[in-house]
Amino acid sequence: MRLPQLRRFLLGLIGPHADAGLAPQLSLQDWQQIDAMAAQHRLQPHLHGRIGRGELQICIPQTIRESWQASHRRCAIAALAKRKTLLQTKAVLNAHDVSLVALKGAWCAWHAYPAAAERPMRDIDVLVAEERAVDAFQVLLDAGYRQEEASARPLEETARYEKHLPPLISPSGDRIELHVRLWESEATMGWWMPASAHEEIFARAAMVTGSDPVRYPAMDDMLAHFIIHAAYSNRLNGGPLALVDLDYLMAKAEVDWPAFWERATKGGWDRGAAMMLRLVDRWCRPGLAKACECPELEDQAILEDAPDLLLQDLAHRKTIGLAAELSAKGGVGAVARSAIRRLGGKGRGRFGPDTSGQSPEPLPRWLLRRTGESAAALLDRDVRTVAGATGRLGAWLDREKPGQ
Repeated sequence: MRLPQLRRFLLGLIGPHADAGLAPQLSLQDWQQIDAMAAQHRLQPHLHGRIGRGELQICIPQTIRESWQASHRRCAIAALAKRKTLLQTKAVLNAHDVSLVALKGAWCAWHAYPAAAERPMRDIDVLVAEERAVDAFQVLLDAGYRQEEASARPLEETARYEKHLPPLISPSGDRIELHVRLWESEATMGWWMPASAHEEIFARAAMVTGSDPVRYPAMDDMLAHFIIHAAYSNRLNGGPLALVDLDYLMAKAEVDWPAFWERATKGGWDRGAAMMLRLVDRWCRPGLAKACECPELEDQAILEDAPDLLLQDLAHRKTIGLAAELSAKGGVGAVARSAIRRLGGKGRGRFGPDTSGQSPEPLPRWLLRRTGESAAALLDRDVRTVAGATGRLGAWLDREKPGQ
């Protein structure tokens, strides 16, 4: 079966639209491809949970079921370890008067999904106050955490311009990202992004339950973060977990929808919000669009392209992004100038343990290498298809900035 069909079949498994009639027609090779996509996009544990709860009643080969069960078991163990690391990180920082707010992955795992194992986290993402970010980084280094790899800028510059500081590895081996803001700026992404609201969101954060000492963003802030991250930062390349996250958030949150849409419209991200909520309506929670008073999309093709974007091959994600940028900006020269603006600067180098002062790969060489890699990958028809859909989504999301 063709890849686009398999993607839509897999997407159907996360909600009420599983195609029970198609399942028996799939070959073992089809199922293995579905399983590979589910593994790459961290869906296996949740699919196993859905089977266990009787939410997914279709014919699935035993080997595939066993693969999902094994992934669930591994993620359950990893979730316990990450929970311990988060609490230890909080204790270390609190001892030095630094507060943190845990972000969406941690909240989803321990307060939204039926089991923490069903929401795998690649990193533990926490938000700290911008003025304390560098201090927090050094505190963790002193406590035995290590910088994963050298960074392109000194910490002070990174804290001023980037979303998060260089990733750290905890003594137990978990990856931690100290976020200074919740989403990227227009300057770092190269396309329009909503204005940052990290200070207000940090101030409004609170504990969810008395048994959990960690603070999380308020529900309406969490909803805004989920949407902006999936639609504007990632342009849907973060995968279907974005839809599942929103689905479980909807089950927990009591949203003042008129106030939400006023906020989204004022911030200029109402298009992305409408797209994300309609995708959740279509694949996870029928009736959501009506309940949340979601505006109609003038371009329904955006929703039709979504499965290919959500389940794109992550090995080609950078190539797809570069190809979409080449098309949108008019060729290599324009992309190179954009990259120079984003990556250039006096502070550029390599900064980190045992690497201070080393020079990075020169920007022209990096651009030449990446363009060559992308040109080779673009021989793949699916890469071209997804790159085209990414470009269309980017053009649709781009709009005049609020107030102009």
